[in-house]
Amino acid sequence: MLESKTKSIEAIEVREYAPGEIIVKEGTSNEFFYVILQGEVQIYQLDKSIRILKDRDVFGLENYYRNCPYSTTAKALQPSRVARYRCEIIEDIAFSKPSLISTILRSVCIQLEQTTSVAEENIPYTDVINLDFRTYSDGDIIIEEGTRGPEIYRLQQTEGGLEVLKKGKRIGLITKPGEYFGEMSFILDEPRTATIRSIGESVVEVIPVQETGLEGLIYDNPEIANKIITTLAQRLRQADLMLVK
Repeated sequence: MLESKTKSIEAIEVREYAPGEIIVKEGTSNEFFYVILQGEVQIYQLDKSIRILKDRDVFGLENYYRNCPYSTTAKALQPSRVARYRCEIIEDIAFSKPSLISTILRSVCIQLEQTTSVAEENIPYTDVINLDFRTYSDGDIIIEEGTRGPEIYRLQQTEGGLEVLKKGKRIGLITKPGEYFGEMSFILDEPRTATIRSIGESVVEVIPVQETGLEGLIYDNPEIANKIITTLAQRLRQADLMLVK
Protein backbone atom coordinates (compact mmCIF):
# COMPACT_ATOMS: atom_id res chain seq x y z
CA MET A 1 0.00 0.00 0.00
CA LEU A 2 2.84 2.38 0.81
CA GLU A 3 4.26 1.70 -2.64
CA SER A 4 1.00 2.59 -4.40
CA LYS A 5 0.74 5.89 -2.56
CA THR A 6 3.97 7.04 -4.24
CA LYS A 7 2.43 6.81 -7.71
CA SER A 8 1.45 10.02 -9.46
CA ILE A 9 -2.30 10.60 -9.43
CA GLU A 10 -2.19 13.25 -12.13
CA ALA A 11 -3.38 12.71 -15.70
CA ILE A 12 -0.54 11.39 -17.82
CA GLU A 13 -1.83 13.37 -20.80
CA VAL A 14 -4.37 16.08 -21.59
CA ARG A 15 -5.02 16.29 -25.32
CA GLU A 16 -7.19 18.19 -27.78
CA TYR A 17 -9.14 16.15 -30.35
CA ALA A 18 -10.70 17.43 -33.57
CA PRO A 19 -14.21 16.38 -34.67
CA GLY A 20 -14.05 12.84 -36.08
CA GLU A 21 -10.71 12.04 -34.45
CA ILE A 22 -10.41 8.67 -32.66
CA ILE A 23 -9.48 8.89 -28.98
CA VAL A 24 -9.19 5.16 -28.33
CA LYS A 25 -10.00 2.11 -30.49
CA GLU A 26 -11.73 -1.15 -29.70
CA GLY A 27 -9.11 -3.81 -28.94
CA THR A 28 -6.63 -1.36 -27.37
CA SER A 29 -4.96 -2.17 -24.03
CA ASN A 30 -7.17 -1.58 -20.97
CA GLU A 31 -4.54 0.29 -18.95
CA PHE A 32 -6.06 3.78 -19.31
CA PHE A 33 -9.33 5.55 -18.55
CA TYR A 34 -10.41 8.94 -19.87
CA VAL A 35 -12.14 12.05 -18.48
CA ILE A 36 -13.79 14.53 -20.85
CA LEU A 37 -12.78 18.01 -19.71
CA GLN A 38 -14.61 19.73 -22.55
CA GLY A 39 -16.46 18.61 -25.65
CA GLU A 40 -18.54 15.68 -26.84
CA VAL A 41 -17.46 12.08 -27.48
CA GLN A 42 -19.35 9.24 -29.19
CA ILE A 43 -18.85 5.66 -27.99
CA TYR A 44 -19.15 2.80 -30.49
CA GLN A 45 -19.05 -0.96 -30.21
CA LEU A 46 -18.83 -3.16 -33.31
CA ASP A 47 -19.52 0.03 -35.37
CA LYS A 48 -22.78 0.61 -33.48
CA SER A 49 -23.19 3.87 -31.57
CA ILE A 50 -24.13 3.11 -27.96
CA ARG A 51 -23.83 6.48 -26.18
CA ILE A 52 -22.71 10.10 -26.39
CA LEU A 53 -20.63 11.53 -23.53
CA LYS A 54 -20.03 15.15 -22.58
CA ASP A 55 -18.10 17.34 -20.12
CA ARG A 56 -17.02 15.50 -16.94
CA ASP A 57 -18.00 12.08 -18.28
CA VAL A 58 -15.58 9.18 -17.82
CA PHE A 59 -14.98 6.14 -20.02
CA GLY A 60 -12.69 3.11 -20.09
CA LEU A 61 -12.83 1.75 -16.55
CA GLU A 62 -15.25 -1.04 -17.43
CA ASN A 63 -12.52 -2.75 -19.48
CA TYR A 64 -9.94 -2.52 -16.71
CA TYR A 65 -12.23 -4.16 -14.15
CA ARG A 66 -13.20 -6.91 -16.57
CA ASN A 67 -9.50 -7.48 -17.37
CA CYS A 68 -10.05 -7.39 -21.11
CA PRO A 69 -8.93 -5.19 -24.03
CA TYR A 70 -10.83 -1.97 -24.70
CA SER A 71 -14.32 -3.04 -25.82
CA THR A 72 -15.46 0.23 -27.44
CA THR A 73 -14.18 2.94 -29.76
CA ALA A 74 -14.35 6.59 -28.66
CA LYS A 75 -14.47 9.38 -31.26
CA ALA A 76 -14.69 13.15 -30.78
CA LEU A 77 -17.94 14.64 -32.16
CA GLN A 78 -16.80 18.22 -31.64
CA PRO A 79 -13.52 19.83 -30.54
CA SER A 80 -12.81 18.00 -27.29
CA ARG A 81 -10.24 18.17 -24.51
CA VAL A 82 -9.68 14.80 -22.83
CA ALA A 83 -7.48 13.73 -19.90
CA ARG A 84 -5.96 10.25 -19.82
CA TYR A 85 -5.23 8.43 -16.53
CA ARG A 86 -3.70 5.07 -15.69
CA CYS A 87 -6.39 2.70 -14.39
CA GLU A 88 -4.02 1.24 -11.81
CA ILE A 89 -4.09 4.48 -9.77
CA ILE A 90 -7.87 4.40 -9.16
CA GLU A 91 -7.46 3.37 -5.50
CA ASP A 92 -4.94 6.16 -4.91
CA ILE A 93 -7.39 8.63 -6.45
CA ALA A 94 -10.08 7.41 -4.03
CA PHE A 95 -7.89 8.38 -1.08
CA SER A 96 -6.64 11.70 -2.39
CA LYS A 97 -9.21 13.10 -4.85
CA PRO A 98 -12.79 12.50 -3.65
CA SER A 99 -14.14 15.05 -6.14
CA LEU A 100 -12.72 13.08 -9.09
CA ILE A 101 -14.09 9.81 -7.70
CA SER A 102 -17.47 11.53 -7.27
CA THR A 103 -17.34 12.54 -10.96
CA ILE A 104 -16.44 8.98 -11.99
CA LEU A 105 -19.25 7.42 -9.96
CA ARG A 106 -21.91 9.81 -11.27
CA SER A 107 -20.74 9.41 -14.86
CA VAL A 108 -20.73 5.60 -14.78
CA CYS A 109 -24.17 5.54 -13.11
CA ILE A 110 -25.66 7.90 -15.69
CA GLN A 111 -24.16 5.86 -18.54
CA LEU A 112 -25.66 2.70 -17.08
CA GLU A 113 -29.04 4.39 -16.82
CA GLN A 114 -28.88 5.81 -20.35
CA THR A 115 -27.42 2.73 -22.01
CA THR A 116 -29.90 0.24 -20.71
CA SER A 117 -33.16 0.20 -18.93
CA VAL A 118 -33.88 -3.16 -20.53
CA ALA A 119 -30.45 -4.77 -20.50
CA GLU A 120 -29.84 -3.96 -16.87
CA GLU A 121 -32.80 -6.13 -15.91
CA ASN A 122 -30.56 -9.07 -16.75
CA ILE A 123 -27.41 -7.76 -15.06
CA PRO A 124 -26.75 -9.31 -11.67
CA TYR A 125 -25.98 -7.11 -8.72
CA THR A 126 -22.48 -7.70 -7.37
CA ASP A 127 -19.98 -6.46 -4.88
CA VAL A 128 -19.64 -2.92 -2.98
CA ILE A 129 -19.22 -1.30 2.34
CA ASN A 130 -20.22 -1.64 6.25
CA LEU A 131 -22.37 -0.49 9.25
CA ASP A 132 -25.94 -1.01 10.59
CA PHE A 133 -27.42 -4.56 10.49
CA ARG A 134 -31.16 -5.15 10.05
CA THR A 135 -33.12 -8.40 9.97
CA TYR A 136 -35.97 -8.84 7.48
CA SER A 137 -38.58 -11.60 7.60
CA ASP A 138 -40.00 -13.50 4.63
CA GLY A 139 -41.85 -11.08 2.31
CA ASP A 140 -40.51 -7.93 3.97
CA ILE A 141 -39.75 -5.02 1.62
CA ILE A 142 -36.23 -3.63 2.02
CA ILE A 143 -36.41 -1.07 -0.80
CA GLU A 144 -39.57 0.02 -2.59
CA GLU A 145 -39.58 1.08 -6.22
CA GLY A 146 -40.25 4.80 -6.70
CA THR A 147 -39.18 5.84 -3.21
CA ARG A 148 -36.12 7.89 -2.34
CA GLY A 149 -33.47 7.11 0.21
CA PRO A 150 -29.83 7.91 0.90
CA GLU A 151 -28.86 4.44 2.13
CA ILE A 152 -26.65 1.87 0.40
CA TYR A 153 -27.27 -1.80 1.31
CA ARG A 154 -25.13 -4.92 1.60
CA LEU A 155 -26.47 -8.45 1.95
CA GLN A 156 -25.03 -10.18 5.01
CA GLN A 157 -26.93 -13.47 5.00
CA THR A 158 -30.21 -14.83 3.66
CA GLU A 159 -32.31 -17.98 3.60
CA GLY A 160 -33.73 -17.65 0.07
CA GLY A 161 -32.21 -14.49 -1.37
CA LEU A 162 -33.52 -11.01 -2.11
CA GLU A 163 -35.97 -10.63 -4.99
CA VAL A 164 -35.42 -7.70 -7.36
CA LEU A 165 -38.82 -6.60 -8.71
CA LYS A 166 -39.80 -4.00 -11.32
CA LYS A 167 -43.51 -3.23 -11.56
CA GLY A 168 -44.18 -6.42 -9.62
CA LYS A 169 -42.17 -8.64 -11.98
CA ARG A 170 -39.08 -10.45 -10.74
CA ILE A 171 -36.04 -9.38 -12.78
CA GLY A 172 -33.26 -10.70 -10.56
CA LEU A 173 -32.21 -12.36 -7.34
CA ILE A 174 -29.50 -11.24 -4.92
CA THR A 175 -28.08 -14.27 -3.12
CA LYS A 176 -24.39 -13.83 -2.34
CA PRO A 177 -23.32 -12.41 1.05
CA GLY A 178 -21.34 -9.26 0.36
CA GLU A 179 -23.45 -8.14 -2.61
CA TYR A 180 -24.38 -4.43 -2.58
CA PHE A 181 -27.52 -2.76 -3.88
CA GLY A 182 -29.24 0.62 -3.81
CA GLU A 183 -26.09 2.56 -4.75
CA MET A 184 -27.35 4.06 -8.01
CA SER A 185 -30.30 5.83 -6.40
CA PHE A 186 -28.00 7.46 -3.86
CA ILE A 187 -25.32 8.46 -6.37
CA LEU A 188 -27.79 9.90 -8.90
CA ASP A 189 -30.16 11.28 -6.26
CA GLU A 190 -33.10 9.66 -8.05
CA PRO A 191 -36.02 7.44 -6.95
CA ARG A 192 -35.35 3.71 -6.50
CA THR A 193 -35.78 1.85 -9.79
CA ALA A 194 -36.70 -1.53 -8.27
CA THR A 195 -38.27 -3.14 -5.22
CA ILE A 196 -36.11 -5.47 -3.13
CA ARG A 197 -37.99 -8.12 -1.11
CA SER A 198 -36.66 -10.75 1.28
CA ILE A 199 -37.29 -14.44 0.62
CA GLY A 200 -37.13 -16.10 4.01
CA GLU A 201 -35.17 -14.32 6.74
CA SER A 202 -32.36 -12.02 5.61
CA VAL A 203 -29.81 -9.87 7.40
CA VAL A 204 -28.82 -6.70 5.57
CA GLU A 205 -26.17 -4.14 6.38
CA VAL A 206 -27.33 -0.53 5.89
CA ILE A 207 -24.96 2.36 5.22
CA PRO A 208 -26.69 5.71 5.88
CA VAL A 209 -24.99 8.54 4.02
CA GLN A 210 -27.48 11.40 4.09
CA GLU A 211 -25.39 13.67 6.31
CA THR A 212 -22.24 13.79 4.20
CA GLY A 213 -23.39 13.21 0.65
CA LEU A 214 -21.38 11.37 -2.00
CA GLU A 215 -18.11 13.27 -1.66
CA GLY A 216 -18.35 13.09 2.13
CA LEU A 217 -18.85 9.33 2.00
CA ILE A 218 -15.82 8.93 -0.25
CA TYR A 219 -13.70 11.24 1.89
CA ASP A 220 -14.62 9.44 5.12
CA ASN A 221 -14.44 5.93 3.61
CA PRO A 222 -12.19 6.07 0.54
CA GLU A 223 -11.76 2.29 0.50
CA ILE A 224 -15.40 1.82 -0.59
CA ALA A 225 -15.09 3.99 -3.69
CA ASN A 226 -13.06 1.44 -5.64
CA LYS A 227 -15.56 -1.31 -4.72
CA ILE A 228 -18.53 0.73 -5.93
CA ILE A 229 -16.75 1.69 -9.15
CA THR A 230 -15.86 -1.97 -9.74
CA THR A 231 -19.52 -2.96 -9.48
CA LEU A 232 -20.80 -0.21 -11.75
CA ALA A 233 -18.06 -0.66 -14.35
CA GLN A 234 -18.70 -4.40 -14.56
CA ARG A 235 -22.43 -3.82 -15.00
CA LEU A 236 -21.78 -1.16 -17.66
CA ARG A 237 -19.62 -3.54 -19.69
CA GLN A 238 -22.29 -6.24 -19.46
CA ALA A 239 -24.91 -3.72 -20.59
CA ASP A 240 -22.73 -2.68 -23.56
CA LEU A 241 -22.34 -6.29 -24.68
CA MET A 242 -26.08 -6.93 -24.42
CA LEU A 243 -26.92 -3.88 -26.52
CA VAL A 244 -24.84 -5.00 -29.50
CA LYS A 245 -25.97 -8.62 -29.56
